[in-house]
Order: sequence, then C-alpha cells, then structure tokens
Amino acid sequence: MPVALVTIALVVAQASSGHYGLAMVRAVPIGGAYRTASVTEVPSVAIPIPPIPQKVGVGIREVEHLGPQISAASAAVIDVASGAVLFGKQPYVVRPLASITKLVTALTIIGDHPDWNARIAIIPSDIPPEGHTILRPGDLVMTRNLFTAMLVRSDNGAARALGRGHEAVEGWFRGAAAQTARALGLFALRVVEPTGLAPENRGTAVDVARLLVAAMEHHEIADRLEMAQANIPVERQQQPTVLPIQSTNLLLHGPSRT
Repeated sequence: MPVALVTIALVVAQASSGHYGLAMVRAVPIGGAYRTASVTEVPSVAIPIPPIPQKVGVGIREVEHLGPQISAASAAVIDVASGAVLFGKQPYVVRPLASITKLVTALTIIGDHPDWNARIAIIPSDIPPEGHTILRPGDLVMTRNLFTAMLVRSDNGAARALGRGHEAVEGWFRGAAAQTARALGLFALRVVEPTGLAPENRGTAVDVARLLVAAMEHHEIADRLEMAQANIPVERQQQPTVLPIQSTNLLLHGPSRT
C-alpha cells in the first residue's frame, strides 16, 4: 500500500492581518512514526478532538460538528493525490498570505532557472522598514544562500533581493508570480511582492495547501523547509562572514520533533 500523504493548511486570523500555518504530515508505515515538515509564522496550537457521540442514529446536523475543533479562521485538509478537499473550514475565503508568500517566491525563482552560484549585491531597498533580515546594504550573497535564508529564517531582505536580482525587466517578479499561480491552478492567489509584507498578497486555505504540495516537489525547497538551522556565507565589507540562522518553524525545534 502506498504511503499516505495529507496536507493540512491552517489560516490564523489576527487582529490586523491573517497569518498562515502549514503542516505536511507523511505517514510512515513502520513503527507508527510520523515525519513532519512545516512552514509556520505562528506557534503551534493544540487541536482537541471531541468524543464521538455514543447514541445510535446521529443525524446529519450532528455529524457536521464531528471532527477537530479549530480556532483558525479558515482551514483545509486535501488529498495530495487527487487534490480533493477532505475537510474545510471557510476554505475558500481569501485572506492575507503573510510569509507563505515566500513559497510563491521560491517557486517563481526556480522557474526562472537561476544561476545558484551567482552573487547578488544587497542594496538599501532590499532592507524593508519592517526588518526581519540578517542582511545589510553592500553584502554580497550567493543566490543559493539567499534562497536558504528566505526559506529557513523567512528573511525579508533575502526575498526582496531574490525578487529584484532576477528581474529581466522592471516589474518582472509580479508578472512571473502571477504566472506561477496560474500554472498551479491557484486562480484566487494574488502576489504583488516577494516577502508577504503587503496585505495585497492574498489567497485561500485551499490555495495555500495546494501551493505547499507543489513546493515540496522541489528538493531545493523541501530540503530547506526541514532545516532547523543553517549558516549563511556572505561577503561583508570585503570580508568573508558566516551568519548563523534559525528556522522560524517551531516544529523543527525541541524534543517534540519526530
């Protein structure tokens, strides 16, 4: 029997913006263990499972309330093989993507067939006012290392540099990202910039789940999403420097990791 693969996408609505948490769970048939890769911007939330009613003849209305109680505003569980939605809580409501945008950025960069060894010079506009970057203007960083920083640390400066550094023409990224979404059949997905800081970057829980499935098919992405930490070599002020980073995915840290 083939190994089952289910993708769960949770959308957590905050006061001013929506944030997505993703988890891909691969069932391992030996020993009952599970291997989990996740991309998250929020702490993990325990999902209690209510007891199954004991009475016989439960009506349709009661059955609709069975299953996990999810505090997220939207959620979707999809079958990877068919793409069918197995469970949904407002799964087609459009919400801000936040840093899950970086998966679109990653797929768009891969689709551009980059030179992974090419060095990109960081410029002031790569550093967003919101921060969350290890980079400084003047740094020289290989494309592959920017890609790692973007996916492991969710580094905003790395995402901006990647989006800008591969522009064949002005505005290339926005059009290329739209083409990426169309190619995946994610017609509600809208991405206007590579970091996720813009609230105009929007999509549904189903879009996000299918986006994760597509992203995990690329080892360049999948390998990095499973890294708990990494070292990023840069040339800073003409001196080689190594910048250590930690994953923003809480599932990759601590003794609870399986």
